[in-house]
Amino acid sequence: MSDARAISDRRVGNRYERSAAREILNIAADAAPHDIVKTALAMFMMWRDKPGRFSTDAAFRMQLARRVRALSSRHRGSVYDHSTGRQRPIYREMTPKAGAILGHRLAMGFGLAGLQLAELEERERKQAQQSRQSIMDAIKELK
Repeated sequence: MSDARAISDRRVGNRYERSAAREILNIAADAAPHDIVKTALAMFMMWRDKPGRFSTDAAFRMQLARRVRALSSRHRGSVYDHSTGRQRPIYREMTPKAGAILGHRLAMGFGLAGLQLAELEERERKQAQQSRQSIMDAIKELK
């Protein structure tokens, strides 16, 4: 958090890093830490379970950044639509480079824990399947 604040306050530097740092500050100010952790870990579990859903590692990191960013309402706005006379929502997209930086930082922060959690989930699933199979085998022997 302090690193993001220092980067966003700089006048000289990479604008995409500053943009990613501002996104981090917006997310931290508006989203619950529990929700951020839960979302990031769920994304890693999904990546481990179904790697084909993401064409590359960069695509995964971008989706990770988008999902975590969606927890904050600061990227949403509204605009008045004169033709209908109503407010309509608009969503501000971050630049791909800022998204890649944000995704990389999130992956570095949650990657190891997310992959370990996915491994534990896989082990649990295999144990449950073995348990079901042993029960089915015992029932077959009774017949």
